[in-house]
Amino acid sequence: MKKIFLLVICIALTTSLFAISEDAGTTAFNFLNIPMGARGAGMGNTFTAIANDALAPFWNPAGLPNIRERLLQITYMNYFAGYSGGAVSYTIPLNEGTTIAFFSKFIGVGGIPKTGIDENQNLVLLGTFGSYDVLFGASCGKYLSDIINWGVNIKIISETIDEYSSQAVAADVCLLHQSPNPNLKVGLAAKNLGTQLSKFDQEKEKLPMTFTFGLAYKLNTGVIALDINKPMHTDFYGTIGIETTFQNKIIVRAGYRSNANDWNVGSGIDFLSGISAGVGFSWRDYKFDYAVNSYGELGFIHQLSVGYHF
Repeated sequence: MKKIFLLVICIALTTSLFAISEDAGTTAFNFLNIPMGARGAGMGNTFTAIANDALAPFWNPAGLPNIRERLLQITYMNYFAGYSGGAVSYTIPLNEGTTIAFFSKFIGVGGIPKTGIDENQNLVLLGTFGSYDVLFGASCGKYLSDIINWGVNIKIISETIDEYSSQAVAADVCLLHQSPNPNLKVGLAAKNLGTQLSKFDQEKEKLPMTFTFGLAYKLNTGVIALDINKPMHTDFYGTIGIETTFQNKIIVRAGYRSNANDWNVGSGIDFLSGISAGVGFSWRDYKFDYAVNSYGELGFIHQLSVGYHF
C-alpha cells in the first residue's frame, strides 16, 4: 500500500512539472515564493534534496526525519524596496522515525505613499499605508524505509495591503529518496497546494503552486546540488549550488539560478544576476550562516540565520 501511495505521488509530481500554466501573473500570496534560510540561499536556493537543518520545512519537510535533536533557527532578510522579513522554525523529534516542526515566515514594509486624485484631477498625497504577509505552519516528516522519507506542511497564510486583507490555507507534500548510490539523494516537492479563504475583492485568486525536483551529491568535504523548478504561474528555471568546508571550521557556499536574465536591464552589473554566495560556521551550540543573492540592477538580498542546538 505504501509503495502504491508513493508511486501515485511521484507520478502526480512529475506530470505537474511538465504541465503548461495558464495562470501566469494571476496568483496571490507571492511572498510564498521568497526562499528563507541563509544556508540554502547561499547555494542559489538549491536545497530540496538536502533539507537537513531546522529550516527544512521551507524547502522539503521530508528531510525532517534526519534531524534527531531539537533545533531552533531564526532568519532575518532584507528585501527590495524597503521590505524586510524573516523566518523561524523549531524541530521536535518524536521517535526514531518521526520529527515535527513549527514554523513561521513574514515580510512587510510600512510608510508606502498613498496617493489619490482631487476634484481638479491633480495627484495628491493621502498619507501612507503598509503591506504585510505572514505564514504560520506545522510540519511532519516520517521515515518510511532506508530509501525514502515523506513530509507534509500545513500552512495558514495572511496578506494585508492597506485596509485590504486576504487569508488562505495551503499544504506542501514532499519526498526524499536515498538512491542506490549512498552519495546521491533525490527530492520531490509540491508546494502551496491550497485555496484562498477570503478574497481581496470580488474575484478569488490562486496560490503560487510550485513543483520542484532536486538532486544532491555528497562530496568529500561538502555537497553539490541541483533543483529544477516549475512554478505553475511562470516558466521552468533551474538552480545549482555547492557547499564545502575548509579546515573543518568555515563553510563556504556558492550558487546560480538559470532565470537570471529576467532581471537584466542592460547595465554594467547584469553579469552578477543570479549569482549567490554564503558562509557559515559553528560556535558551541550555535550555528551562524550568511548569504547574499544578486539580482543585478535590482540589488542584493541578504540573509542571516542563527541556529541553536538544544
